[in-house]
Amino acid sequence: MVLEKLYSARWIEKKARYSFLMGLSYSILGIFSAMLLFPDNPGMAAIAFTALIILPSLNKLINIEASQAAKEKSFELTDILKNHKDIFKVYAFLFLGIMLAFSFFSVVWPSIATSKVFAQQINILGVAGKATQLNGWFAGIFSNNLKVLVFCLLASFVYGSGAIFIITWNASVWGVIFGAIAREGAIVSGQNPFIYFGLTLLAVFPHLITEAGGYFLAAISGGIVSKAMLVEKFGSKRFNRILEDALFMFFVALIVLAVAAFTEVFVTGKVVRLLGL
Repeated sequence: MVLEKLYSARWIEKKARYSFLMGLSYSILGIFSAMLLFPDNPGMAAIAFTALIILPSLNKLINIEASQAAKEKSFELTDILKNHKDIFKVYAFLFLGIMLAFSFFSVVWPSIATSKVFAQQINILGVAGKATQLNGWFAGIFSNNLKVLVFCLLASFVYGSGAIFIITWNASVWGVIFGAIAREGAIVSGQNPFIYFGLTLLAVFPHLITEAGGYFLAAISGGIVSKAMLVEKFGSKRFNRILEDALFMFFVALIVLAVAAFTEVFVTGKVVRLLGL
């Protein structure tokens, strides 16, 4: 694909911060492609276009990660985290780039345009509000997020880097919702919407990045096992090394997800009130 030349996998792995620009630019391209080709229902099409553009680069990165995991000579926890920190950072910067692209348009476009273009994402706002009221306890939130985590694992295992569709969807939902909240909150408070958005993001960022981090780890875990199934002999020493690596990352993902749920229940609300949002 031509766009892969702009952000090659090797280059992105070494300079993970540039994946932020990849997520931002690919999302903008995905949004406008969806509006052009599917004007009646562009919200989901924008997710699909964005994820499809990103997918080839991520698949190559997963191949690199699987190769590195197979070369590990011993099962050292610190080595596992060190070896996969680059792709984790790629996912994180990608996620932020995608989220900010959707946030920007949600802030600057009139509410009627946002409601049409991002109808599916806006609908989640009502669902999320009810979920917070009904399942605001740790167990309820953790259970909901665990379903997404498992789906990220399975999607990456079955489709290689398939979890990017789920991660892109989550980034778009959070981006659109935070943008809509900032736009409406700015109207009520008389503040600049971008300042209000910054404050909103500051309030939710600890919970947001930990929850997303759990999804990234699950995606990497499923992805490297998927690649190992294709290139390594099942039950071989190299395959077992990759499997150990992946299981450990998934275990860490569960811990991170629990921290995210705790933060959402016991911290985020207090920060929101502290900032006067």
